[in-house]
Amino acid sequence: MSRIFIAGAAGNIGSALIDTLPDKAEIVAGVRDPEKGERLKARGVEARVCDFADKGSLVAAMSGCDRMFLVVPLGEKMARYGRLAVDAAKEAGIAYIVRSSGYGASSDAHWRLGRENGMIDQFVEDSKIPFTVLRPNTFMQNFLTTFAAGIRAGVIAMPEEEYKVSYIDVRDIAACAARLLHDNEGYTDSFYALTGPQGLTLNDVAATIAEAAGIEVAYRPIEEEAFIEGLDAAGVPEWNRNMLVSLSRVVKLGMMGNVTQAVEYLTGTPARTFAEFAAEHADAWR
Repeated sequence: MSRIFIAGAAGNIGSALIDTLPDKAEIVAGVRDPEKGERLKARGVEARVCDFADKGSLVAAMSGCDRMFLVVPLGEKMARYGRLAVDAAKEAGIAYIVRSSGYGASSDAHWRLGRENGMIDQFVEDSKIPFTVLRPNTFMQNFLTTFAAGIRAGVIAMPEEEYKVSYIDVRDIAACAARLLHDNEGYTDSFYALTGPQGLTLNDVAATIAEAAGIEVAYRPIEEEAFIEGLDAAGVPEWNRNMLVSLSRVVKLGMMGNVTQAVEYLTGTPARTFAEFAAEHADAWR
């Protein structure tokens, strides 16, 4: 039976992809945490424990699979982990890769996170394994995790001024990946920038959440130094902090507000709006 290996199956996109793929028997979920693997097994999904730092464990986990979904967790060694995952895919006989990268990624991007993702994309391309690279913009789900406590306290504090971001729901990324993993004809060796249907400022985001949840929440622009202090206070590792700071700088260059139709092109269904997302998740902010 043809099978799909999901690298990073416990992450935001990997979890959404498992939910999206209709036939759980075709999925092999790569997880680092055995407890998460047990929870997936309870849902009828085969989970195999592996580590991005250990190529051998990745090769073993990919055994019997012919397609792979690759997303690499944000971290200081992400480019190395991406290289090991691609090398493992070659050794395991993977015949097609869907890679979830990042918006604006390029091996020669002028911002660090764009380069890190771009290097992994280059590893995929250089492998000669047929591939499709998805480059999604910032996730709507960040407002349910990273920013949720601040929203419940009535404020979104970021150094992004009035620049726009075309936020995307991770379920739309997963829908694109699922479509490609089942039928990639005409889409191989291609790159797609994935966005939501509109560019939004954080004032727009705050207003949309306030209306959906019936709460008071406002956007408060802050200086970059205050943003860094907040990340340090939250215990964010220095490398991850620097990546988040670089991302906020790219937003202020006006690079993240563009809108594409790639989600609808790949799936036949328009990307979810932020208003739809906020209405669905309003209880999270109350």
